[in-house]
Amino acid sequence: MRRTAPIDTARLHLRPYRANDLAALHRVWTDPLVRRYLWDDEVITRAAAEAVMRASIACTAQHGFGHWAVCPIGQHDLIGFCGFRFLGDRADVELLYGLAPTHWGRGLATEAARAMLWHGFETVGFTRVLAITEVANTASVAVLQRLGMHVQQRFAARGLASVRYVMTRAAFRRTHAEAPRAAEPRRRADRALGRDAARRHA
Repeated sequence: MRRTAPIDTARLHLRPYRANDLAALHRVWTDPLVRRYLWDDEVITRAAAEAVMRASIACTAQHGFGHWAVCPIGQHDLIGFCGFRFLGDRADVELLYGLAPTHWGRGLATEAARAMLWHGFETVGFTRVLAITEVANTASVAVLQRLGMHVQQRFAARGLASVRYVMTRAAFRRTHAEAPRAAEPRRRADRALGRDAARRHA
């Protein structure tokens, strides 16, 4: 089992799911505005949500990544999720993210996704990350563009115009090398020891 530390950003705390996150996560995933693109507008059952959540917990324990709970900094309440899952034959990983609508429009999804990309590239060791969204999901497209991801392929999925984005580790390091220090992920252990995590990963 791999030990994976939570990540703090300027405004958010990202951590692996816990069993007691299920109710809050199910509320987010079944919100009409969230499920429209996440679950093709299906209202998933609590049991289905639990199965997905537990699969992510298991992936984090085995591989050091999954999609995690997103909480406001200094709080424990789950307001969304962000992280990765394997794609297809596990040759690639996909970036996933979503927030409760009351937290939209503040740049939090971008902040969470940037922190998770940092984790994926610098801690887990990914060489590239993919992200897939429908063209109509303009908010998600905007997040991926702000992150500096590039269009790899345009295609139709279930008759809907979709797009696949890609980012390599080298591109991430170039794009985010001069990110504001306050917005860079900071490991709790680094802060406790008084080390500058931003300098260590520059």
